[in-house]
Amino acid sequence: MRVQISRSFTAGAAAVTACGALLIAGTPAGAAPLELTYTATGSTHLAGLEADLPLGPGPTDADLDLGTGELTAEITLPESRTEFNLLGFLPTHAKVKIEQLGGPLTGTYQEGIVTVSGEFSVAITEVGHFGIGIPMPDCQTSAPVEIELASDDSFLPAEGGTLTGTYQLPRFENCSFDTEIINALVVGPEHSITIDLAGTA
Repeated sequence: MRVQISRSFTAGAAAVTACGALLIAGTPAGAAPLELTYTATGSTHLAGLEADLPLGPGPTDADLDLGTGELTAEITLPESRTEFNLLGFLPTHAKVKIEQLGGPLTGTYQEGIVTVSGEFSVAITEVGHFGIGIPMPDCQTSAPVEIELASDDSFLPAEGGTLTGTYQLPRFENCSFDTEIINALVVGPEHSITIDLAGTA
């Protein structure tokens, strides 16, 4: 995720982790961005299925401009699997791959609060029942998924923090005979997402 972060930092702060801030006011213009590396984990709740899809762990690389507070980032998430009872009684599983689209994520970091947004594709790579999976090589969202995330005011750039948000899924396509079933279940309701970013040395 390319996260833009802006924040006013207290003068005289000697360390990010100790003070929970980055010194922006005294940063020379044109200084090189600060490179940050996180491990991303989390989950998203698919409201129409009443199912939780785990996310990560995956690497996130971010660049923070200390002069402007802007930050960009790239996130990579592995394929994940969720299990649920379709129509309330049929044991079902699905494998899902979420990928970042259209360049870095962008946002702001002010007063310890991260806000970030970007576009993703969502592909359903397998659906099955009773542990028997059917590959779905071309089943994916017909348009980019726009996701906006925000933290509370305790995000520390060097250590990370938790981002939350909601999003809506566009229609899926190329899912064979499951296309309309999938769209009836997941298109429309608002889904929640949580991403935990943990800083790495």
